[in-house]
Amino acid sequence: MTDSPPPLPPDRRDGGPYRVALGLVALIGGLAGLAGLYFIPIPEGNREPLLLALGLVLGWGSTVIGFEFGSSPAGRKAAAAGVRNEGSPQP
Repeated sequence: MTDSPPPLPPDRRDGGPYRVALGLVALIGGLAGLAGLYFIPIPEGNREPLLLALGLVLGWGSTVIGFEFGSSPAGRKAAAAGVRNEGSPQP
């Protein structure tokens, strides 16, 4: 038997139509919500709750987009270290 580690499962975020669709839905939904504020009259009593709800939805969408498309400095360092260590011999 070899001492090699078991193969890693594929990364579920490697492209695909789900990732693109999720980004488009969040982007179009957020822009439509903001555009609606300009064209639809909002009653005075409902303005603050509507803005709060729109802010929550936009925050959720930006979190999802950041997770799906973004990378952190620590993640980039780990990926670079993994690439460099891949070609070196193991002790």
